[in-house]
Amino acid sequence: MNNTINFKEKVLIVIPIINNYKIYKDSFYYKDNIENRKSETISLIHALNVNVLDVLSVKINNFSSANLFNKNVLDTILKTIKKLKISLLIIDFQLSPIQQRNLELFFKVKVIDRTQVILEIFSSRAISREGKIQVELAALNFQKTRLVRSWTHLERQRGGSGFLGGPGERQIELDRRIINKNIKNLNANLQKVVKTRAIQNSKRKNSSSIIVSLVGYTNTGKSTLFNNLTNSSVISKNMLFATLDPTLRLMKHEMSYKNKIILSDTVGFISSLPTELVESFKSTLEFIRESDFLLIVNDASDKNVKDKYDLILKTLKSIGIKDNYLKEKVINVFNKCDLVSDLKQNISIPNFKNSIYTSSFNVDDIKKLKRKIYKFAVSINDN
Repeated sequence: MNNTINFKEKVLIVIPIINNYKIYKDSFYYKDNIENRKSETISLIHALNVNVLDVLSVKINNFSSANLFNKNVLDTILKTIKKLKISLLIIDFQLSPIQQRNLELFFKVKVIDRTQVILEIFSSRAISREGKIQVELAALNFQKTRLVRSWTHLERQRGGSGFLGGPGERQIELDRRIINKNIKNLNANLQKVVKTRAIQNSKRKNSSSIIVSLVGYTNTGKSTLFNNLTNSSVISKNMLFATLDPTLRLMKHEMSYKNKIILSDTVGFISSLPTELVESFKSTLEFIRESDFLLIVNDASDKNVKDKYDLILKTLKSIGIKDNYLKEKVINVFNKCDLVSDLKQNISIPNFKNSIYTSSFNVDDIKKLKRKIYKFAVSINDN
């Protein structure tokens, strides 16, 4: 993890539940999604490797523009903070700069929101130069919205790119001029990386290689599938965002085919992905758009598989992938079937075109998936 994180932080998680759907349009935060959301949020925060002492779910009928919560909720949270001696409060929501500042002043502890949690995780996962530039861009775009008068909580120079603070940090004032200059420089550097990759992609196209991107919700076993399809050893831990940078490998198969089939493992998607990340990671996500076809990897054991599939499609459309492409150039992989006792009973999903059910750890399933990819590649290339 990033060395700016204080592993001894005593954390309280507050999960606001939208009780009045008229005040907020994102159904991820609605009360009927609480179990799925709580599971995802806790997994996210555990990836920070901090000490979570308690989780509070609080209903919201109306927002307070100043503090998000009403007075009763604020008092309840404050009591818990004092009782458990909390040092870091995580609000599973996107706070406005004013709300974050006021909450810190009221509770007298550090307060971060969902966006900052995801940025913190991304900063610890980025390995390539492109990944690091994109994370820094996302962080600066976020900080730019946090330039609030008389507030310097996020306006500090650190020994790393994290948000939770650490030893040796010193307070400085980051004004818009400095941030914009840094963003401009990072964008210039990113364009150089993108240009280099475009040249590499062009060479692959000229060599008649078939590019196949694995996409899907985070933690669906995508990287394990990728490893077994390519005989690779890409990190595939049971944690969110294990893969951040696109990784390309040749698919190993016994079929006779004139073209190479190259697989790309990409960053996993997540509900309510911060705008800053979508914007900053467009160069990575655009690699998906350049693929000849996609493997959309789903977790067959997840009862929310349909909602997450819809989120994947929404994200893909947001980066410019057309409906036609999604209908004609996708293999839907329902993974983790070894965790499902009865597929028909447990998977309440429509009959997806071109689907296959697999377990990443089943050798026969991997062979079956390779054959399907091979046949699909032949049909795509022939057309």
